[in-house]
Amino acid sequence: MIRIVSAFALAGILSLAPASPALHAQTAPGPKEVAQEREDLMKGLWRGYYRDMSQAAKGEGDPKVLAVKATEAAAQMKKFGTLFPAGSGREGAPDTRAKPEIWTQRAEFDAAVNKLVAETTVFAEAAKAGNVEGMKAAWPKIAEACGACHGGPSKSGGKFRFEE
Repeated sequence: MIRIVSAFALAGILSLAPASPALHAQTAPGPKEVAQEREDLMKGLWRGYYRDMSQAAKGEGDPKVLAVKATEAAAQMKKFGTLFPAGSGREGAPDTRAKPEIWTQRAEFDAAVNKLVAETTVFAEAAKAGNVEGMKAAWPKIAEACGACHGGPSKSGGKFRFEE
């Protein structure tokens, strides 16, 4: 009886083990995939978060909802800042709108991303506190931080983004 149970246990363990390490190896996304991920993330920021947050400048919106959106937006921007590995510019992803300055002026780019994260976090804290005036005051700083990279609507270019 013990042999049968042991045989079944061993068979179960072996069935969970990978058949071949090559079959289960994780491959890093290529430059085109990384460029697409950052483009999708950036497009989603306005629609999913910042559009609603912009309403706070007019005194509109539920602070509790906006606190969640701002916290999520800050997390997404932190992730966005990591999506620029070497080789993911136009040399690896010809359709990317990311300018070479992202890589050649990396400290300035990282500072711009961090500024947007910080200003979005200030907005989130004001929203969590139900401070409508604080949210109103924070929104122009968020808009200014956005403009540091691309200076305007989605079709515009800017310091770190080619025009569409």
